[in-house]
Amino acid sequence: FLNQGLAGFVLAAIAARFIFPAISLEGRELWLLKSSPLDLRAMFWSKYFIGTLPLMVVALTLTLVTNALLHASPFIMLMSVLTITMYTLAASALALGLGALFPQFGTENAAQIPTSFGGLVFMMSSLSLLALVIVIEALPVASYLRAIAAGQDPGWSMEMFVSMLVVAALCAASTILPLRIGLRRLQELEL
Repeated sequence: FLNQGLAGFVLAAIAARFIFPAISLEGRELWLLKSSPLDLRAMFWSKYFIGTLPLMVVALTLTLVTNALLHASPFIMLMSVLTITMYTLAASALALGLGALFPQFGTENAAQIPTSFGGLVFMMSSLSLLALVIVIEALPVASYLRAIAAGQDPGWSMEMFVSMLVVAALCAASTILPLRIGLRRLQELEL
């Protein structure tokens, strides 16, 4: 199940490089977008989906390939796919939301943006979320694997169900809150 940690780390790094700078790359021309008839909310959501879709492809590919190489059971495969899907949505939202909260309009090079204070906050936030998700799911997955090793029918335990609910709630909050905060910051931004 630690392949989720590897996949999550790769996703956080990709999001830091490509999604986090999305608002900053608009630069000083953002005032033009704000004064145009284009809905700022639509632009923000389009940046989220344009960044999230390729990230989701990478996430699912990494997860499915590593699980196949590890000969994971269908149950573990399902858990991994659900977990990485929720984490990818949250990591993309954290990247875009924190990128809007900490814009770097004056940078000369796009590669400098993820190394800013906001980029550091994003990386720490996304990796903390990843660690929490793995820790929350570790005990139920370990119980499942122990039951398999003992030759018992593991099935869906209450422990597994509760851990998935907690992870879903945590990832939902980590998706919704940064997007709301980032959009509000973008609307209030004075250029």
